[in-house]
Amino acid sequence: MAAAPPAAQAANPTVASAPKPAKRYTIEQFMATVNIGGASFSADESRILFHSNETGIFNVYAMPVAGGKPVQLTQSKTDSHYAVSFFPADDRFLYTRDQGGNELNHLYVRELDGSERDLTPGDKLKADFEGWSGEDTAFFVSTNERDPRFFDLYRYDAKTYARTLVFKNEAGWQLSGVSRDGRWLALGKPNTTADSDVHLADLKTGDLKHITAHTGVALYQAQDFTPDSRELLMTSNDGGEFSRVIAYDLASGKTREVERADWDVAYTGFSKDGRFRVTGINADASVALRLYRDGQPMALPQLPGGEVRGVRFSRS
Repeated sequence: MAAAPPAAQAANPTVASAPKPAKRYTIEQFMATVNIGGASFSADESRILFHSNETGIFNVYAMPVAGGKPVQLTQSKTDSHYAVSFFPADDRFLYTRDQGGNELNHLYVRELDGSERDLTPGDKLKADFEGWSGEDTAFFVSTNERDPRFFDLYRYDAKTYARTLVFKNEAGWQLSGVSRDGRWLALGKPNTTADSDVHLADLKTGDLKHITAHTGVALYQAQDFTPDSRELLMTSNDGGEFSRVIAYDLASGKTREVERADWDVAYTGFSKDGRFRVTGINADASVALRLYRDGQPMALPQLPGGEVRGVRFSRS
């Protein structure tokens, strides 16, 4: 079908069709939508852990990577359960939930025999999972049990669940990740909604170092340590309109630019083996992805319509 030239369209208003009315949904249809979230690969990479409110309340499920019906792993009818992570070497998994809607989430482990264990027992405390250690023999958890204002960082043994305090947070720092070698902890410090800084805590010596000294207003946010624990990747809009990726050398203190875009870089992070890195870019209110292998750009597979909310790599 040929289109009329612009002048003809202007002279003949009947050419323009009426706007298509927006599709309307009933409240029953809206309430029946299913939400899912969380993603973690099993030790053998055959299944993905996630949570869903398909039953009317969030529970934890595992779904085959090859496709198939999800298996419901928690059976709650009252408290929402949210998937956190499979264990790296077996089928145990971590999840979080509160108690009766009090919004005080604890971290739990589902053992191989199906029993549940609260790893952060106590009243009036919140707990968050902060990631696995580089060698996968431990994991990090933050809680505000000592002081409700601040979250301290603990290291949990993956076999015994024995824990060790690794960072006592007495200044309201935002915990932003531990290096693979376990020595460095990135700390965020918001100054205003438009200005922030990053500090480094040496978990071996206890020293703190401010690594983003700047003049004027600028946002700095820690993203991920490089797999060799030699650099910290951050995003910053210092000196430009949009946030870009920069790398801070932990030994020399020098900073280099890694990646930029025509929009704000929202996040970047490495795969477990360090071969891959993914970057999310806030492109006009929609997240665009970039994927790198050994530092070189890779083409992404064709994805279905929708918004990408997060990316997870398998360990291999």
